[in-house]
Amino acid sequence: MTAFTQHSSTTGHDYLIQVALPQIAPPEGGYPVLLVLDGNRHLDLFTAARDILGRRGFDKVPSDLAIVAVGYAGSGGSGPDRAFISKARFKDFTPPLTTGTAPEGTGGGADFLAYLTQVLPPELASRYPLDLERPALVGHSLGGLFALHAQQKAPEAFGAIFAISPSLWWRQENDPANWPLRLACSEMAGPVYIAAGGREQSPQPRRQDPERDRLRVQRAMIDNAHEHARQLREHCPQVAVQWRLFEGEDHGSVMWPAARAVMERLMRPR
Repeated sequence: MTAFTQHSSTTGHDYLIQVALPQIAPPEGGYPVLLVLDGNRHLDLFTAARDILGRRGFDKVPSDLAIVAVGYAGSGGSGPDRAFISKARFKDFTPPLTTGTAPEGTGGGADFLAYLTQVLPPELASRYPLDLERPALVGHSLGGLFALHAQQKAPEAFGAIFAISPSLWWRQENDPANWPLRLACSEMAGPVYIAAGGREQSPQPRRQDPERDRLRVQRAMIDNAHEHARQLREHCPQVAVQWRLFEGEDHGSVMWPAARAVMERLMRPR
């Protein structure tokens, strides 16, 4: 794994870009790419899923998939930098509103999308043998919300979209004039995979946290994600849409089975 940092003048953030190349020579045209949001937290998970599936024979040879994790510089996802990461991702991953004013510190999704599609690729291309024509994109929680925003605003930029437990409640609460979402369709759109954990909107009495239980029910993570998948299928029949519920998983643990599922979709037997 190698890494570099890059500043974005549009978002104002310094990004830590970590790249896990496969252990085989690059194919002609470069390694296919999976962009992983919340890279500080999720790089190791997705790299392990790729490498373990390859060793277990899911693929006939080691995967040629390169993982590019996009995180924030100067932090490892815990300790004193945790609050900074939370603030930065809330700005980057939330889309601009169609009406009204976004809450302070949110609504920077358009700038972050421009960074991912216009600023980051040339720097990656100068450093690694990658196929950056249409990388896949995966995001969880607010990252999942951003992934669905990217699918709507730049469908030609991504070969596949994976939105795990997307925080659609943020749009529902802050942009009610545009809820339900008015979906745009494009012949260029790649497949869309939407998933959630089966326990995400159910009270969890063992934790004895009534306020969090109330939020789980109110935010309707499962219902909103499922409905988004249904509407995307209905309004955009040319887009391949898959919905999956991971039974027994909550908002945090869902990423374990989801990482494997993402890799199984991207790693094809030869």
